[in-house]
Amino acid sequence: MVQFRQACGLHAALAIAVDDLSLSFDGSTQVLSGVNLHLRQGEFVSLVGPSGCGKTTLLNLAAGLVPHTGQGRIQLAGAAPVQGHPQVGYMLARDSLMPWKTALQNAMFGMQVRGVPRDQAQERAHAMLHEVGLAGFENTLPKALSHGMRQRVALARTFAMGSSLLLMDEPFGALDAQTKLQLEDLLLRLCQQHQQSVLFVTHDLAEAVAVSDRVVVMTSRPGRIVADIAIDLPRPRSIRALQKDPHFHALYAQLWSHLESGWSKHEG
Repeated sequence: MVQFRQACGLHAALAIAVDDLSLSFDGSTQVLSGVNLHLRQGEFVSLVGPSGCGKTTLLNLAAGLVPHTGQGRIQLAGAAPVQGHPQVGYMLARDSLMPWKTALQNAMFGMQVRGVPRDQAQERAHAMLHEVGLAGFENTLPKALSHGMRQRVALARTFAMGSSLLLMDEPFGALDAQTKLQLEDLLLRLCQQHQQSVLFVTHDLAEAVAVSDRVVVMTSRPGRIVADIAIDLPRPRSIRALQKDPHFHALYAQLWSHLESGWSKHEG
C-alpha cells in the first residue's frame, strides 16, 4: 500500500476532479466558492472546516445527490456524477441499519440493491463481518449491538460493495473516544487491504492527520479551500503509536493554524 500511494503522482488518474466549483442553493446563499480539489485514485483525502462550510455538500455533489447548477465542474473518473453510481459508496455519520434485519442482512443490503446475486452477497458480507471483528454476530439484530458494533456493520456494508470510491461523512463522529480510536485503526487496515479512493469529512483534526494522505482545509461559508496539506507519515500506521510521534503533533498544529487563518480571512 505504501508503494501504491507513492506511485500516485501528479499524472495518476483522478477519482474526483473539482475545478473552480461554486454553488448556491437558492440563488442568494452561496455555499461553495471557487473550489479546486483533485483526488487521485487510491488516495485518502480528508476535508476539515467549520460547520456549514460545504464539506457534506461536496460529498453529495460527488454522489450525484445534489445537482451541480453553479459555475465550474465536478467529475468522477472523467464523467459527471450520477446518483447510484456502482463505483461510489457513501457512509453516513449514522449507521442507518435496518432494525428488522440481522447484521449479515444489513451488510448484504447494498450489494443486493446493486443486483449482486444473493449467494455471492451473503458470502462477501460474511467475510467482511469477520474482517471487521464481528464473527459470531451475523444473526444479531441491531438493537442487540453496541453503537461501535453497529458502525462496524456499516463499515462492512460499505466495503462489501467493492466501490472504488468511498465518500465518508463523519462516520465516527458520534462514538466515544476509545471506540473511535479502534474504528480509525480498523479503517486504516481496511483501506490498506482494499485500496479504495476515499473522500472523508471530519471535524476532528487528529483523526484527519491519522488517516489521510492529504488534508484539505476549508473556510466558513461560502466554502473555499485555504490549505491542502500532505500528510507525510509512513504507512502502515497505528493510531495509538501516532499519539507519541512529534511529527503527528506538528502536522496537527499546522492544520489548526490554517483553520484559524480561514476563519480570520472570512471574518475580515
